[in-house]
Amino acid sequence: MKRALLATAFAGCLVVGAAGATVAVSDTGTTSLPGTGAKIQVNAWHCNVYADKCSFKTSTKTVKGSARYRVSKISNTATVKANGWQATLSLSPSGTYVSEDTRRVSWTNKNTWIADISGIADPGGSLNTSITTCSDGGAFKSGVKAFASACAND
Repeated sequence: MKRALLATAFAGCLVVGAAGATVAVSDTGTTSLPGTGAKIQVNAWHCNVYADKCSFKTSTKTVKGSARYRVSKISNTATVKANGWQATLSLSPSGTYVSEDTRRVSWTNKNTWIADISGIADPGGSLNTSITTCSDGGAFKSGVKAFASACAND
């Protein structure tokens, strides 16, 4: 009987631990960079449980196989939107105002393989329920360009 109770308690702890481990909502998009054998990978993440503010991160990477692939120019644009009735959004870094509930932040790097953006979203409004984080990325090398997108939405 003791073994059965211990096994049940242990299994319960595993379930609680596994549920607590899910702390982000994410999405990934990929596309090929023509003529190079490389791929562009675009990622978007944000927290899925928050009381007031929520961290977010987006990235654009170029890889060939599992190795980093350097390009002439790589860009990433993060678009964060507060979802809900009369939703508003403040963002750090502040980004570009798109609308009352949406902000956009862009970053471009040269002669490298990655462009990342991260920050804190502060959604507001009377019935605000979630945020959406999108990442739009592009890479350019030797006259070839490609773009990919990803949107994390809880």
